[in-house]
Amino acid sequence: MHPRVFAVLAASNGAAYLPATLAAIGAQTTPPERLVAVDGASRDGSRALLEASQASSVVITQRLPYGALIGKGVATLPEAEDDDWLWLLAHDAAPHPRSLEALLAHAEAHPSVAVVGSKVMRADEPDRFAEFGQSMTPFGRSLLLHEGELDQGQHDDDSDRLGVAETGVLVRRDAFAALGGFDPALRSIDAGLDLGVRARLAGHRVAVEPRARVRRAGGPEHFAARAVSDAGRVAIARRAQLHRRLAYANPLALVVHWLLLLPLAVVRSIAHLLAKRPAAVLAEWQATLATLVAVPSTARARRRIARARAAGWASLRPLRASWRTVRSHRRAVGDPEHAQRSVDERVGFVEGAGLWAAVAALVVGVVLSPQLLGAAAATGGALLPLSDSLGDLWANALAGPRDALGEVQGPADPFVILLALLGSITFWQPSTAIVLLLFLAPAIAAVTAFFAVRRMTDSRWAPAVSAAVWSLSPTLLAAIVDGRVGAVLAHLALPLAAAGMLLAHRSWRAAGFAAIPLAIVVAAAPVLLPAMLLLALIGIGVGWRSPLRPLAAVLPALALIGPVVVARWTAGTPLAALADPGMPRASAPPNATEAALLSPDGTLTTLEGVVAAMAPGLDARWVALALLVPLALAALAGVVLRPTRAWPWVLLLLAGYATAVGASRLALTSVDGEAITVWAGSGASLALAALIALAVTAADVEDRRAALPGGLVAVVAVVAAVPVVASTFLAPAIVTPAPDRRMPAFVEAATADDARVGTLVLHPLAEGDLGVDLERGRGTTLDDLATGELVREAPGDLDAQVAQAAVDLASGGDVDVDALLDAQGVRFVLLEQEREGAAGLHDRAQRSLDARGDLQTIGQTEAGLLWQRLEAAPTPPIERPAWAAWLLLGQLVALAAAVVAALPSLRRGARVRTKRLEGAGEWR
Repeated sequence: MHPRVFAVLAASNGAAYLPATLAAIGAQTTPPERLVAVDGASRDGSRALLEASQASSVVITQRLPYGALIGKGVATLPEAEDDDWLWLLAHDAAPHPRSLEALLAHAEAHPSVAVVGSKVMRADEPDRFAEFGQSMTPFGRSLLLHEGELDQGQHDDDSDRLGVAETGVLVRRDAFAALGGFDPALRSIDAGLDLGVRARLAGHRVAVEPRARVRRAGGPEHFAARAVSDAGRVAIARRAQLHRRLAYANPLALVVHWLLLLPLAVVRSIAHLLAKRPAAVLAEWQATLATLVAVPSTARARRRIARARAAGWASLRPLRASWRTVRSHRRAVGDPEHAQRSVDERVGFVEGAGLWAAVAALVVGVVLSPQLLGAAAATGGALLPLSDSLGDLWANALAGPRDALGEVQGPADPFVILLALLGSITFWQPSTAIVLLLFLAPAIAAVTAFFAVRRMTDSRWAPAVSAAVWSLSPTLLAAIVDGRVGAVLAHLALPLAAAGMLLAHRSWRAAGFAAIPLAIVVAAAPVLLPAMLLLALIGIGVGWRSPLRPLAAVLPALALIGPVVVARWTAGTPLAALADPGMPRASAPPNATEAALLSPDGTLTTLEGVVAAMAPGLDARWVALALLVPLALAALAGVVLRPTRAWPWVLLLLAGYATAVGASRLALTSVDGEAITVWAGSGASLALAALIALAVTAADVEDRRAALPGGLVAVVAVVAAVPVVASTFLAPAIVTPAPDRRMPAFVEAATADDARVGTLVLHPLAEGDLGVDLERGRGTTLDDLATGELVREAPGDLDAQVAQAAVDLASGGDVDVDALLDAQGVRFVLLEQEREGAAGLHDRAQRSLDARGDLQTIGQTEAGLLWQRLEAAPTPPIERPAWAAWLLLGQLVALAAAVVAALPSLRRGARVRTKRLEGAGEWR
């Protein structure tokens, strides 16, 4: 004889599903003793359907969650007898006709089982699991087992579970009463899991019966809602997880868990943003704050567990989901959009020889700068070491004084922000990042070119050839040799910026992917700003149906360089915004012909040396033209064969050439009175990128036939790189390891008490020509240099006063300069080593300084003769505008937004509004 089974059916606006559910209950081969229906203030006819059904009684109550409605129904049942069972159902759960029979058979065969769950199938696909039991991860996150899998009987032999679905479940009545029913705090999600956990702790078994099936139209969150948004589901699930975490926690860990609620909410909010789910951030905080104040419900849940507990938490460990199970679950559920994407048939990085091109370029990078092996910092050419600490490095990225005297005020160059980001990678020694960059630059160039071209073509060989040409470009190699960090960074980012902007209209992710390299190019080589604005216009033209995305891609670049452009414009020198960042370095500007040959140095020095050795009398320009011809012919073929695809690159080619020619006419800075023009190499890099893109366009027409010319282009690229590489062995290195100290040891020691101590440096340049500098702390660093100071047309009043004070000190004048030097915190005077033709000036300055009573002679140092002022005031603190930190924060937020947009989606499963499913008819 079967035990008594009371079926309790909870309904809440379920009129669309109740006919099928009631019919399925009535069709059971083993009918329940009594059916009790509970209606939670339905407004859609559910009450009428229940009253007209075979239900023994219908309980009408207010709108309540599923667990509370079940509790109302159980409370109306007759007095309990031994071996009574409860069959709990929701209005949208239609059981198979043999479900109850199978559940009872399982219970009779396994007396230790107190909770038996059913196979919960999808209403629209009855042969596919909605869930088959529940578990939780080691961190307490709930998991629906086998969700979305096709039911082929593959899991029928495994019955023990940590939890089961809250609907279609058969529960022993006395156990349900002892456990206190469903937890009122778990209104939908995790209600069945929590019941199973508490049953396990009470010493009962929880199992599933594979022959019992229930077809359900939605998850537990859909019981009282037709549709649930992604954010809403996050809030419900997170609230349930946090409640269970506090309810299950060890008493000693409970306080720690409670205190960590807010910090975890911050971390998870960032994760939601990275996963492209901003709406879930509000849901996260809603769940966190609700749990934070729900101390009474947590206390009641803990008391409920303590009353019934007969086993330890360790007994649950074998039933928890392992990380392997979690990973397989994620793969099974997956991202539906991702599953529908076509297979990417473009050549891979290793398969397409991109790895070999990068390795070869890495060897070239090491060969170019062998003197830097083992160096922690480098100096020479256009390069100086970075600040020794991250604090100083980021402080220089703030708006404020841009020179040692504090006379030049303004925003920091965007290049300084790039240096701060680079230096943060090797935070223990920021300058090491620059050394690594010089070594790795050719290899990074190969990688960026490979993936940029890979986005443009399906060719199997074009990405690798492009990587070789781009990474071995004489322009890049010359920039490395000269220590032009800005030009190097611009060269590395150009392929991704150009290709990305032309594809930015496709998606917001593509726009974010383009925004990052575009910002790097503009910040590292401001002379490319007009060309990059043209690129943005081309991107808008190509994607005219979605113009907002290319426009948004420009915003991070404008956020970085915009303040500098405004500052130069208001100062009346708008072209000064295009000045090269870093230490000014002179180079012979190319003429129009040499710019067309992509030669940033008009003298073609490196190539002339090789040509003179191999073919005396031959003009090096003809050799440069011969090396360029294969690539130029391939680019011309691209214009002829595919003009509709080639026109953007033709415009960029012209923009690159115009930039190279125009840069050679812009003399914006000077060193020792010599005008320094903007380096033309960045424009040449843009022109080369356009030529490569045009050649790739031609290769797309006939991939196999173009392979041989492509190989020729790669060979020519190797040949073109040889002169630059050879010159590093034939001439002294320009960039060398930086010395341990940039200033005398006495000055270095003084920085312990005053980090910005001033040193007046006197440079005897020639008879009657004395250079004057004011150095701060341990000496000028690359991030100290500012184009705002370098592009000044005339020195300011304070500069003139300091220069006059230096002349008075060096010439024996009896003028009192203490007040001026105290105002600048100058404690030391350094007279550099004499130069050729300036011996007399050096000797007179030495005698004058020795004769002064307010200076103490320290003596000869590695940097020159040093004196210390006997009474020197401390250096005044730096005064920055109140908005300086906000400006830097805004610039970093703009970059971070681009990074977030560019990241691939971290979503797993459908992140859309989910609705109740329509029923699929009767069980067959």
